Amino acid sequence: MNPSTPNPFLANGKKSTCMEMLQVILDGEATGEQKEYFKQHMDMCMPCFKGYELDMAIKQLVQSKCCGGDAPSDLVDQIRITIAQKIS
Repeated sequence: MNPSTPNPFLANGKKSTCMEMLQVILDGEATGEQKEYFKQHMDMCMPCFKGYELDMAIKQLVQSKCCGGDAPSDLVDQIRITIAQKIS
């Protein structure tokens, strides 16, 4: 990622935090441009890389254990809070 690469996660001129970017990616709400930017960012940011790997593993585990349905939103929120506390 080159320092002149525009950040597609800017909202109202405000830069998103790593956790905010990660949540957009994991929630499946990211654009192609955001996915590419985060992939390049993750190559240089170890906390983002670790957070992404952990969140993906948890998401896959929860999906496999919930009979193919979506995990309850309160469970997902509780897991996100726990992960955020561990990463901080």
